[in-house]
Amino acid sequence: MNLDQILAAFLLFLPLLSAAIVAAAARGKGSWKRDRWVSAFTMHPDQGLIRQGLLWLSILVPFFYGLAAGIIIWGDYQIVLTPDGLSTFVKISAIPLALFSLSLPLTILVSRLHATAQTANQITLTRYKNNIDSFYSHRKELFSYFAQIGDVVFLDCITAKFKLHPQIHKKFFTGKLTDGTPLANNAAFKEVESNIEGALWKIHAVLKDSNPEMTYDLYIANLCSEIYRLALTLGLTEIHITLAENSTLVPATINGEPKMLRTVGTTSTELVASFRYIFSFFHNLCDFAGVDPMDFRKDPNYRYIFEGNSYKTTTIPPVIERLHAEDIKTNISNYDFSKLMEYAKSVKQ
Repeated sequence: MNLDQILAAFLLFLPLLSAAIVAAAARGKGSWKRDRWVSAFTMHPDQGLIRQGLLWLSILVPFFYGLAAGIIIWGDYQIVLTPDGLSTFVKISAIPLALFSLSLPLTILVSRLHATAQTANQITLTRYKNNIDSFYSHRKELFSYFAQIGDVVFLDCITAKFKLHPQIHKKFFTGKLTDGTPLANNAAFKEVESNIEGALWKIHAVLKDSNPEMTYDLYIANLCSEIYRLALTLGLTEIHITLAENSTLVPATINGEPKMLRTVGTTSTELVASFRYIFSFFHNLCDFAGVDPMDFRKDPNYRYIFEGNSYKTTTIPPVIERLHAEDIKTNISNYDFSKLMEYAKSVKQ
């Protein structure tokens, strides 16, 4: 490569490099290794046009190229402030002046790009705000929906408030805050529906005393725990707090470990009322979410659990009342609570 080629390459790239360095120095931030260059030549819709490094680059690049061309062309001439001198300047400066004029369309292009970026940014911000508003509106409507139900008394023993726990929305609806209106969490609805079906089967088996040898364990170790789990999942404090305080703690051994299990009240009425409240609450939640649950009330075998008072006469005397009067009372009287204390100490250690 000869000297002329080196000089040509130098004149070709030096104006561009000089313009980039000046623009980066003026508008860039951070280290020169990378951050300053990225900062300088990235479009920032949240800042004014005058603060855009690309605008300054679009002005400086034509200026430096025009200046470089002018240095080459003007080198053999002298400045003469006369009409002939001005005419000569105009004739010989066609290329530098043309390069200088390129800054106008380039700045217009950058201005349009900046305006487009600002519009896109505004659309993004508007969508973000609308999505947040939609998310909170959905939550607000859920609370408002349940607030319209009011107090409902189930079998004269549970006054259901239908007061929604804030975590219900997060548990039964999916979607981020910025995604807008959340969608129903079908997996959560299916899980509760399955647990309700299991609790319904257990209630039927206990009230009918279908398997007398298994009735006690089914009631104490399975059914009552299922009811409390459902109440906790749905946030029904009238069951897992208020009713639980008036229930009985029963000692039991589960998988070789001594435990204290809590009954759901002490009567068949309290158990059935709890289940009816759970079922009603869940179906209202499904109705709001647009989920179509199974309606177990249509099963003739279970209809008595949902309607009327015939559950009281499925067996005489009622199974649950008998369990509390006989088996549970005897179990509590004969249980060696020292085993429970020893187990509690061993767990702490």
